[in-house]
Amino acid sequence: MGDDFASPKSMLRRAKKQIADLDTQIKAFTKDEPWSHVVEKDADGVTDLHKVKFSARLSGDLPHIVFEAANNLRAVLDQLGYVVAQIAGNSDPKSCKFPVGPTEVDMRNNSKGGCKDLPAEIRSLFEGFKPYKGGNNALWALNELANAPKHKTLYPVALGGGGMFVRNLKASGGFAIPNPRYDSANNEIVFLRTGPDTKVSYDVAVAFSVALDDIADVVKGQHPVAALNAMASEIERILMATEAECRRIGLLK
Repeated sequence: MGDDFASPKSMLRRAKKQIADLDTQIKAFTKDEPWSHVVEKDADGVTDLHKVKFSARLSGDLPHIVFEAANNLRAVLDQLGYVVAQIAGNSDPKSCKFPVGPTEVDMRNNSKGGCKDLPAEIRSLFEGFKPYKGGNNALWALNELANAPKHKTLYPVALGGGGMFVRNLKASGGFAIPNPRYDSANNEIVFLRTGPDTKVSYDVAVAFSVALDDIADVVKGQHPVAALNAMASEIERILMATEAECRRIGLLK
């Protein structure tokens, strides 16, 4: 006998492979350490800018991998609803989606209108995963990540500056330590400003990672692999719980 849940399980495996590929590409970028420490004059011709300058950029494929993995994870949820409706006896279900909303009220309203072809027990199970912002942020962020690029540009994966450290700083003269932010236009980070007569010495340690940008605030700034793995774990938990509930209520043997 075949596995009724073979299709969503296959989609989940595909998403996990894409997340693994994303992780491999990011690690390859950071392992190569494509950056150097430079000192350049500011536009004022006086101030020295101490920078970490990158000689390479993250692959343009990374946002696409993030988007595709998120869409495959999201598709698992809707495939689940379709499979359950079919094994419950509806050969052509129309209202069997996995309900998600910005609030609990919106989610429950979506459930009432969009889950009519699902058994009450499964509808209640889906709602119990709290797929709304503030309830289950991994599911909420997944829904945002999977849907928003249909109307906006793909979410970029940007360099995160949390792995840069300046140690043993010694200076005689004027200097300023700005908040080290990644400048995407120049592919660099300015971490120190010094005056023309300032004598300065320090050690710079760089261990950059990447972060999700321009996304639901509940995951903005997180490493994309960590965020997607958290989403995949939730999807797998829902898939297993749905299959178990179908057995409990007699839809599966």
